[in-house]
Amino acid sequence: MINIPTIPTDFTPQSANSNYFKATVGDHRVRILSGAITGYSWWTEENDGSKKPHRVPIDQNPPVEFADSVRKFMALPIFNYELSRVQIWEITQSSIQQELIKLEKDPDWGSLIDYDLSVSRTGNDKLNTKYRVSPKPKTEMSKEVQSAAEKLPDLGALFEGKDPFATQDVDEKDLPM
Repeated sequence: MINIPTIPTDFTPQSANSNYFKATVGDHRVRILSGAITGYSWWTEENDGSKKPHRVPIDQNPPVEFADSVRKFMALPIFNYELSRVQIWEITQSSIQQELIKLEKDPDWGSLIDYDLSVSRTGNDKLNTKYRVSPKPKTEMSKEVQSAAEKLPDLGALFEGKDPFATQDVDEKDLPM
C-alpha cells in the first residue's frame, strides 16, 4: 500500500482570532504591552449549559462555595505576533506566573514590557502539558506593535464581567503598572 498524504506537509492551521491568547502546542512570540491586573477567577455553569467566568481583585475573597475551582490569575495586554494583534493573556498556570515574576525581578531583564517573550507549550492534556517562557533580546517596540498598543483593552472590565475590548478608549497611563 502506498502512503499518500491527505494533508499537504506545508499546511498549518490558522489560529483562532480570539481576543484572548491561549498557548497552543508549539512556540508563540508575544510582547507584553502594559501592567497586569491580578485576582481570583472561577467558572459557573449557566442555565443554558454555557460556562461563565467570574473574577474578583486579589484583595477580595471569592465566594466560599467555589473554593475548589478558584484560581489565582494575572491578566496582561499582549501583542501576539502570529496574529498581528492585541490580545489579553489571562494566566492561571502558576509555572508561567512564576517565570514572569522571576524575569521581572532579575536585574538583567527587568520590566516585561522591554522585550518579547517566547511562550512554548508541549503536551495536549492537563497531566502532560508543560509551559516554558523565554525572554528574547531587549529591543525597542516595533512601529507595528506601538500602533496596535495605542488602543489597549480595559482590563478592569474583566472584574465586571464585561468585554475589555468593548471600550477601546483606555489610555496606557490608566492601567495598573
